[in-house]
Amino acid sequence: MTFLAATRPQMPDASPAAPAAATDAAPGLPRVYAAYLKYTVVFWLTGALIPGAAFVLFKLVAAKWPRGRAINIVIFSWLSISLAQASCSILNGILLGDPLLGLRNAFSFTVIGWIFGALAIAAGSAWNLANRPVADLVARLGGYILLLGLVAVAARLAGFTNLRTLSPLGLLLPGGNAAKFYTSIIVFQREETLGEATTRLVLFFPWATALGLGGIAIALISSRATSLGWRLTGIVGGLVGVVFSWSRLAIAAVVLVGAFLIFLRLPRFWQILAVGGGLALLCLLPTFGIDPIALVSDVHHAADKARAGSSLARDLIYQKSWEGFLTSPIIGHGWIGESVHRIEDLPIGSHSTIYGLLYTGGIVTMGCFALAMAATLGALLYGLYRRRDDRDALHDGVVSLCLFLTLLVFCPYESLFSLTLPAIYLFTWIGGGIPSGPDTAPAESGLRPSAGRRFSLDRRPQRHFESAPPARTAFGGKGRRSPFTRDKQALGTRR
Repeated sequence: MTFLAATRPQMPDASPAAPAAATDAAPGLPRVYAAYLKYTVVFWLTGALIPGAAFVLFKLVAAKWPRGRAINIVIFSWLSISLAQASCSILNGILLGDPLLGLRNAFSFTVIGWIFGALAIAAGSAWNLANRPVADLVARLGGYILLLGLVAVAARLAGFTNLRTLSPLGLLLPGGNAAKFYTSIIVFQREETLGEATTRLVLFFPWATALGLGGIAIALISSRATSLGWRLTGIVGGLVGVVFSWSRLAIAAVVLVGAFLIFLRLPRFWQILAVGGGLALLCLLPTFGIDPIALVSDVHHAADKARAGSSLARDLIYQKSWEGFLTSPIIGHGWIGESVHRIEDLPIGSHSTIYGLLYTGGIVTMGCFALAMAATLGALLYGLYRRRDDRDALHDGVVSLCLFLTLLVFCPYESLFSLTLPAIYLFTWIGGGIPSGPDTAPAESGLRPSAGRRFSLDRRPQRHFESAPPARTAFGGKGRRSPFTRDKQALGTRR
């Protein structure tokens, strides 16, 4: 390193090429993160996908921690969920007279899953992992889904009802439900819940609904890919994962978030027209004998009937979770409870972030979760405000917001702590939408941003700036002088 510095003294340390240290794919993109995304299928086939994700997150945050008040408030609010849950587990163990049981559950995935979520957001913000090079790599995952989907079709035509095995790492680990759950290689499998059977794609995710969430993330992030071919591959592959996971929640989420994204891309006139038309339609429906609330209820019941066994199982879990919360509303029961069914594995406090936190951590943990979600949403909106003058970065931030809204849709029906490692690119992209660095406004370019500029992602050129305000206001008082006015005074051109 000394020899290189001595032979190239003409290159200053602050040159733009200096930070491009750590990447093969693009400047600023860590090699370890790029390699993890590129070789996801290899990690999956060896059983190292989840341990590899944890290693990548630890390495990224150890090398660089994000700076700035907004991002650190978000990180520590997510960490507070794990701290509250661990405290509730220990307290419940003490109350039951078995402190070791409480301590053991304080290190379960219901606790450390939130820590990995915080680390993923921190790494995404510190390394700015919401950019086009990352989108190019995530789009490859959509290609993998398409290729593995063809393998699943061929296997189904050959008469297979399941295509699954245990990975090499899973064979080395001691037998257990957790080890088999996270180290199995499942292309597709036949699931039976309370007498109802469904064949679902799983691929490089622990279970089918996680593929649904991951497919949404792949489709949204791939929309930012540089190449049109990879962009279409990622979007189509992500949507294939969503549909053939047969997750009703994922299908509903992709429709809602997709409609929101299309709405943001409309010009202001069409945005106003869409909102006005929607409100007018709601007002006119009762005149035709249609109750909007009853219509939504009918759609919900129709979705429940589509997979009635799964819906009945979830209703049982949610009912028992709520009853358990009422018996211990402050600190909950510390950990996930026993199954609500004698044959099926349907534990109390599972399959829902909301009911799960209320049952395992009570109001204390649920309050920390609500604060974390509010802090994340506020930080993402703040990030959009800071990027308002950079159109490309603004699009990346909108994708971050859409990913976070997708998580909010999943909260009532899935446990988010179990999704942080299987889909780290989702959480790192959310972190990339939160600015890291001094909490100051972007550098001024000499022009004043227009106060009336709309927030829209349509492709038409927009007027981003307006002329500087005059030295005097309309009421005759002295106004705020602009840099242009001061320059004219310095040149002796004052009117």
